[in-house]
Amino acid sequence: MIIRKIEEKDIEKLAKLLKSVYNEAPWNDEWTEESASEAIKCLLAFPNFFGLIACDGDEVLGAILGNIRPYSKQRTYYIDELFVSSAHRRQGIAKKLYEGASDELKNIGVSGAFFTTLKNSEAYKFYIKEGAFDLDDSAVFYHPFN
Repeated sequence: MIIRKIEEKDIEKLAKLLKSVYNEAPWNDEWTEESASEAIKCLLAFPNFFGLIACDGDEVLGAILGNIRPYSKQRTYYIDELFVSSAHRRQGIAKKLYEGASDELKNIGVSGAFFTTLKNSEAYKFYIKEGAFDLDDSAVFYHPFN
């Protein structure tokens, strides 16, 4: 397995994996390959994009995608996505992606990361184990435009 920076050539394989991962529990979303591809393209086009991909040969195992933004006097990484193929979970891939991104970002002066996840998920437990903490005084909102 290798971990490297994401390139445009990875978009379609990342889209297929994103669709597969987020259409499963606990998210149970309804991604299509088209909507996933559009989402990945938008993330890559964002200013100060930073992302890593885990591959085994031609197979994409997982990825972390986000962007670096100023926050007060610091630069912070906003993680939009961190996902690993269901067939390759519990093998340390998410840890390698997360720590690889953290190390590279720290080396360029990024102070930390903001992100959201479901509280009742393996991802939540993973982030806590990695040293992240839940901002008790903050909330994530969604406002549907009906």
